[in-house]
Amino acid sequence: MEYRELLAAIGRMTGLDAGPARAAAEATLTTLARTLEDEDRQQLIEALPPELTDDFPLDHPRNDGTEEGFVRQAALLGRRPPEQARLRAQAVLAAVAEQDPELVARLHIPEQVRGLFRPPESGGGITGPKGHSAPLTAEEIRSALRALPQWSGDRHALRRVVSLPEENLRAIRHALEKLKLTYGRAPHLEDAADGLEIVVRTTSADAVTALDVELANRVDEVIEEMGAGIGGPS
Repeated sequence: MEYRELLAAIGRMTGLDAGPARAAAEATLTTLARTLEDEDRQQLIEALPPELTDDFPLDHPRNDGTEEGFVRQAALLGRRPPEQARLRAQAVLAAVAEQDPELVARLHIPEQVRGLFRPPESGGGITGPKGHSAPLTAEEIRSALRALPQWSGDRHALRRVVSLPEENLRAIRHALEKLKLTYGRAPHLEDAADGLEIVVRTTSADAVTALDVELANRVDEVIEEMGAGIGGPS
């Protein structure tokens, strides 16, 4: 498999840039390796680009061979909520099957896990029929919010309010505005009566997409890294 082609295929199905696409590939393929018996695992490792086999030990802990267990382990390795991990895993595994279908056919992959090799559907919050980010469903929003306890919202936008002294809010505002340069996307920031309101949404889709859930997670990471106390959801 070609490293750049694999990342490009993942990016085509998810809208992810090269860095996040690589992270998704590493987490998913490590989980796949841990699902296989020794001989099959070795075949997989030999077929994969070496850039994707260095960060995690591939032989432990073993996966239980179920779809739920696969997604749970991929979510832990990739530090993503389960709903994101599932969609990313589908894209990665579909990209592998696209590049090397004979390998996928040859490996003894548990039947439940084989179901994850189907590409994510356009309505699943990855991409729409025209290649743009697709809106998440109401159920996907509810699932995402369960993993984002500081956030509230609906299919149109996700919101988080930070209540801190003005000097702390200025520092947070500056750090979040810099995400446009370091991450490629930044939230919309609004002054609120009780602090700073942070809003994420995809303007082109006029809705919340998987990319917004990912951005909300990145916002949480930035605020946590700053050691800021936070307010609850609006």
